Amino acid sequence: MFYLIAAILGSSSLTIILKLFQLKGVDRTVGITVNYLVGAVMAFLFAPKTASASEIIQAPWFPLGMLTGAMFMLSFMVYALSAQRSGVAITTISGRAAMAIPVIFAFTVLGETPTTFKIILLILLILSMPVILYKRKESNEKRDPSFTWAIGLPVAVFLFNGTNDTLVQYIQKVQIPVRDDNPIFMGTMFLAGAAMGIIYYLVERRGKWYRPTGRDLLWGTILGATNWVCMIGVLYALTRMDGSIFYALYYSGAIVCATIVGVWAFKERLTTLNYVGIVVAVAAIVLLSMQ
Repeated sequence: MFYLIAAILGSSSLTIILKLFQLKGVDRTVGITVNYLVGAVMAFLFAPKTASASEIIQAPWFPLGMLTGAMFMLSFMVYALSAQRSGVAITTISGRAAMAIPVIFAFTVLGETPTTFKIILLILLILSMPVILYKRKESNEKRDPSFTWAIGLPVAVFLFNGTNDTLVQYIQKVQIPVRDDNPIFMGTMFLAGAAMGIIYYLVERRGKWYRPTGRDLLWGTILGATNWVCMIGVLYALTRMDGSIFYALYYSGAIVCATIVGVWAFKERLTTLNYVGIVVAVAAIVLLSMQ
């Protein structure tokens, strides 16, 4: 339960920190790349064991770990673009609805047993997410009218998030032989994310040099430390829980926490429908955690 709570608090904090990126004027690409570098350093630094470069390359999880790290970075960029072009609400809903992919994977591929009661609770959690996140469209909210942006980007967010979590779940359950390898895998994955961030940065800037500010480095470091806490929670929680249960609790718990903090810290207003969604989600979380 400790690792689940760490994962939930870390995930909800990531959402809040990314929102602060906008408020503080942090360069998103630089901040996210720094985040992965810091996360990699912390993962290797606090790992209970060491591993040589040859051992890491020969590990069964190395190819998928590198792929997952690169996809994590790309998913951040797709998420940001979708929020800008298709709207924050639909993008957030698409990202959280991706919970369905690792849950279905756990049932169909990893052989976890779906009881009727568990399925009902999972459906309630999935349905509660858009209810919690629903917001009336603001009159000044700009959205790209084209079909490609309006539909394609949220779908891409859904697929990226679901695929990333499914890969992490598969690697942890099947390819990581001992618990102490979790931080080594995480550090390698974060390094791949940082490498993809640098490549993305060079392509995005087209050779134009941008000197990172102290603000970029500071908030990137804060994001990286938080990301480290989140992934430690995810990986170690998966060693103790079924993936279907974990991801349901992880996604929905993060939404509830981020929503509560949004009301408290950013003075966001909730509708009656939002409160109903929170109550349903919390009730389902409590019952599901008892399974």
